[in-house]
Amino acid sequence: MKTNYLMISGGLVLLGLASITATFLKILVSAEAEKNHLNQDNAIQAENHKPFIPLKSQKNQENAIFQKVNRAIVTVYGAKELGSGMIIRTNGLVLTNKHVVENSTSLAVKTATGEVYAAEIVDFDLRYDLAIVRLKTKNTAPIVLPTVSLTNAWRLQSGDRIYAIGSPGGEAGTMTTGTFLRTTEQGSLQLSSGLLSPGNSGGPLLNAAGEVVGINKGVLEDNTGLATSVVAIKELLTRYDAIRDRPKR
Repeated sequence: MKTNYLMISGGLVLLGLASITATFLKILVSAEAEKNHLNQDNAIQAENHKPFIPLKSQKNQENAIFQKVNRAIVTVYGAKELGSGMIIRTNGLVLTNKHVVENSTSLAVKTATGEVYAAEIVDFDLRYDLAIVRLKTKNTAPIVLPTVSLTNAWRLQSGDRIYAIGSPGGEAGTMTTGTFLRTTEQGSLQLSSGLLSPGNSGGPLLNAAGEVVGINKGVLEDNTGLATSVVAIKELLTRYDAIRDRPKR
C-alpha cells in the first residue's frame, strides 16, 4: 500500500509502505479474511454504542469547532509546495509537516486573517514528518497570535468523529469531517476515506472538543487518510523547549 503526501505541487510524492508477493498473499488470505470480519464487527459495535446526534446538532458542533480553531490555522508556502499548519505558540511558532517545507530556502506563512509572514525552520523530526517553523516579523514589537489546544486525552476509538481544517486545493479555512478507523502498525492514525485532500498536510486533526489529536500527513491508495499522533507532537515540542532553554556557554 502506498501513501500520497497531501501537498500541492506538479505531482504527488509517493512513499511505499509495504510490498508482498502473490504467493505470500495466498497463504495469508484466510487469516486476513477473519481479521477483516472481526474489524468490521468491532466497528459496527462501536458505532451502535454511540449516541444518536441530530443533524442540526452536528452542524452546530462543527461550527463551534471551526470558530474555536480556524483562527490558529495557517497556509504554508514552500519553495514549490503548499500545505497547512497550526500555530502552537502565541509568539508565532507553527507546526507543519517536514515534507511541506522540505528543500525550501524561503518560506511564507499566511494566517487566517490574511497576514503573510516570512518564516524559518527551527526544528524537525524526520521519523514523524514534523517541522516547527518560526514566523519572522519586520518590527521589534512582539506578535501575539491565537493558538490551537493539544489534547491530553489523545486516545481515539474506532468510529469516533474527527475533524480536519486546512487548505485542501489551496482553499484556506476548509473544514471536513470523518471518523477514526484505527492505529496502524507503524503508529499512524488511519482516518475515513475522503477526509483529507492535497493541501491538508500539516493541518490539525481534531476531536469533538476542538482539540488537536494529531497532524494530517497523507492518504493511502484507498483514499483513507493518515495522521501523526499528538504524542509525537508533544515529544518534539518538549525537545525544542529543552534545547531553546539550555544555557549558552
